[in-house]
Amino acid sequence: MADALVTTSSSALSTVVYAGGVIVIIGMLLLVVVGIIKAYYRKVDQGFAMIVNTLSKEPLVTFTGALVYPVVHRVEIMDISLKTIEVDRQGANGLICSDNIRADIKVAFFVRV
Repeated sequence: MADALVTTSSSALSTVVYAGGVIVIIGMLLLVVVGIIKAYYRKVDQGFAMIVNTLSKEPLVTFTGALVYPVVHRVEIMDISLKTIEVDRQGANGLICSDNIRADIKVAFFVRV
């Protein structure tokens, strides 16, 4: 009778150890996957776009972020913020119109890609 109890508890103990080992391995794999995602995820700041050239014909364009794998992907960052271009033509640099009148101008252009 005593041998039956020992084998039963030994079998239960080996099952618990096996299940614990499986849980530890799954946990370690999850940590590795999270680490890879954290290492290869690139975020994009506001006012910029990220163009990821993959192995497909069309590149991936994102404004938030994407997974970028080294050697496989090529990344380009594009500035899409609002730009101001000022043209100031006054005094000796003023514009001469077709009727020979000099015009002083100051113009600001706002350009967005």
